[in-house]
Amino acid sequence: TPTSDGTLWAWGLNDDGQLGDGTTTQKNISTKESTGATNWSAISAGYYHTVALKSDGTLWAWGSNGTGQLGDGTTSQKNTPTQESTGATNWTAIAARGLRTVALKSDGTLWAWGRNNYGQLGDGTNTSRSTSTQESTGATDWTAIAVGTTHTMALKSDGTLWAWGSNGTG
Repeated sequence: TPTSDGTLWAWGLNDDGQLGDGTTTQKNISTKESTGATNWSAISAGYYHTVALKSDGTLWAWGSNGTGQLGDGTTSQKNTPTQESTGATNWTAIAARGLRTVALKSDGTLWAWGRNNYGQLGDGTNTSRSTSTQESTGATDWTAIAVGTTHTMALKSDGTLWAWGSNGTG
């Protein structure tokens, strides 16, 4: 969670720029992300990438991007926070894990991008995506999201739980 003043700090392994400080140097003490923004409201860490929301509803990501998990339309590593490609201002929830990102918008729609080898993006394909892609049902009543290594789960407003992706161990 960002600090009470809205700043974002990180430490640890940084081989892929996942700390967002503009370097790929491991940090053993807390280091402020490079933009100095004071309006971070939520954060989630994938394996080698980080995703965060600002209070203005924008979504930013940095770190490894080999499967498009940063959502900026590229597969290039970013060492500083980079806004996702649509520039939307209505993101409300984020979840990162493995090599993908899943997010909700205030209109109740669910979007995902990154690695999709098991269908974990929910778009009906096994094709990885480097930009936000809406899940295949087009539902507008998603309220919560969670991601596993190769599967995704989401809750609808009617209390039903949905899952997609790998089901190798049930």
